[in-house]
Parts: sequence; C-alpha cells; structure tokens
Amino acid sequence: MDWKNTGYPYDIGVNVIHQTNVNNKLGSLSGVQINGMTITENYYSDSRVQAKVKTVVKEGEEDGYIDNARLRIILSIPSRSFFEELITGYVSDVDETHDKGYVQRTYTVEGTIWGLLEHPMGDPVVIAPGAGLLDVWENLMMFQTKMQYSTDGAQDHSFANTVLYEPGTKLSTILFEISSGYDRMDVNGHGVVTLKKYTAPSRMTPMRTIDYNDIRGLAMTPLTKNSSKYEAPGRAVTTATVSREENGQTKQEVIAGYYDAPSTHPTSIGVRGYLRGRVDSYNGAIEKPTKQDLAAESQKNWTNNQDKGIEWTGSTVFADYHAGEVCNLILPMGMDYLTQRKASIVKVLVSQVTTNLDTMVQDLTLKEV
Repeated sequence: MDWKNTGYPYDIGVNVIHQTNVNNKLGSLSGVQINGMTITENYYSDSRVQAKVKTVVKEGEEDGYIDNARLRIILSIPSRSFFEELITGYVSDVDETHDKGYVQRTYTVEGTIWGLLEHPMGDPVVIAPGAGLLDVWENLMMFQTKMQYSTDGAQDHSFANTVLYEPGTKLSTILFEISSGYDRMDVNGHGVVTLKKYTAPSRMTPMRTIDYNDIRGLAMTPLTKNSSKYEAPGRAVTTATVSREENGQTKQEVIAGYYDAPSTHPTSIGVRGYLRGRVDSYNGAIEKPTKQDLAAESQKNWTNNQDKGIEWTGSTVFADYHAGEVCNLILPMGMDYLTQRKASIVKVLVSQVTTNLDTMVQDLTLKEV
C-alpha cells in the first residue's frame, strides 16, 4: 500500500472480545473517543504492546464493556480495502470520571502476553533430557492458560540436560527462557500468542526505507540522536546483608563485591578521567553469598548496563510501522558529521512505536543494528 498517498478517510472501531476465545465477538464499545487513543509497541518489553481507549457516555448509560472481556482496536480504510486488527488485549485498569451528567472511562489494554507475566506455577516444572522445546511450550500454554497460540514458523530444539523450575516461578519466565536463542514469543493483533524462529535484527533484511531528505515523504522533523554511552558505569558494586555468629550471638554484616571496567574500556577511570558507578543489592539464589559471588554478580550488572548503541527518535505520518521491523534510515543532509558525509544510510530496528490514532501519527524509536 502506498502510504505516501495521504488524505484518506479512516475508521477506528473497538470491539468487545470474549476473555478466553479471541474469535468470539461479544459486542462493540460505544462513545469511543479517538482523541487520546494510543497504541504503544515495544520490541524489548515482555508485554510487547499496550493501548489506551477512552469512552464517554451519558450518566446512567453503558458503553458496552463486559467485565473481564478483552478489547480489540480495529483500523479500516474503506477506500483502499485496508483492514487491520491493531491489538486485542486484556483490560488491566479502568479509570472512571463522572462530570456534568457524563461518564468518561479510560481503559488500559494489555497485549495477551501480559496475562502470563503474573501467572505463578503452583507445582515444579521438570523438563527431561531429550524433551522437545515445542512440545514443552505448547503443553504449558495448553494446560496452564486459556489463551490461543500458534507455533507456525517456530524452530524446535531438544533439551540436553534436566531443567527444573521451582513452584512460584512465573509462567512467562519459563516460556521466555526455554525458547530464548531459538524462537521469539510475541502476540498478533488478533490476540494470539505466537512463537516463531528468532532472527537477530542485525541479520534481517530491511524491508522499508525512512528518508528524512524526501520532502514528499512521511517523515516529520525533528529527528533526534540518542546514546546511553555516557550513562554506562565503569564500576558495578553489589551489596548483601549476611548473618554471622560472634560470641554466641547472631550479627548482621553488610558485605560487598565489585567489578571494574578493563583499563582500556571506554567506561574505565583511565579513559574517562572519572569513575561512574552503580550499586545494587544482591537478589540472586545463593543464601549466603561471598564477596566472590557478589563480584560475579557485579560483573553481570556491569555488562548488562553498558552502552546499548545509537537510537534515533522521530515521527512519521501513519504508515503501519510495527515494533520488530527492520528499515533503512536515510539521515538528513549534513547530520552525519562523524563520517563527514552529507547523508548516511543506517540499518535500524523499529524498537518502539506509538501510534496516535487521533492524529494518525506514529512516534518511532529506531535502534541501529
């Protein structure tokens, strides 16, 4: 579809969907207010997608929502035969305001995976050597949830060793961990949890181009460059409170372990000239960690908080961008001063996109990959 051909009329609808059957439409919301309606997708967020839906009805009237039902936002452009389910999700919160004879409700809608994040296992989960990833994943979804799911395009894998998850472990933790490195768990606009073969964004072929030099294009100024390199720590410290016996009495002692960046690393004190650090409390599985354990934890925290690379933020007229897409970004003329070229093309992942349905503008976060 040629999104550069703007000026099209569009319709936004919100359907009420059964809580355990995404194919069962129970009705539609009335009094829907497009103003302030947004959908935010985040590639790196566990819940993947969230939306805000607002309705206004007269006092004493209902807007059609049924308790515990899901909501589905639908975008249609009749003149171009375009129809898309943007999100089907659970309602996690409803704010209600009564004013001058009207009732305004704001629904927070969460993607289906959100329903797995606070789901604790009541029994241990044991995965035996030789078990298949897809069998385990599908069995957990089938017997532990009421969700529809799909493994079309997923990559199977056999476990080499026994894997044990204790009671109380979140179901989302298990599903994410067992599929990590092989498949990516996501959710589609119909509300179905999907599992598909994972491909690193750096290895994906860009499917579209966002050109900030094209005055006839969809990109809107400004474009902002962001980097977290100045926030990355050069030292990570982890503390823990442990008990020790002294003269027959139990005393509490605070111990710490730390990790420093290598001397030639960009975050080291020798390169920066100053030391920026972070301090965390130990939350690992060891009951009485040693200083060596805390130092190892500190190294993990240091590694996880290093520079995440360059990100660009900007806006575009609605062009149906979604988190997870890989695009070519053509930078504005003269912006790429580091390479001394007038224009530069960088490969980016759409890591976050907020769609404003009242203005039909998409706010993009683009991560260089």
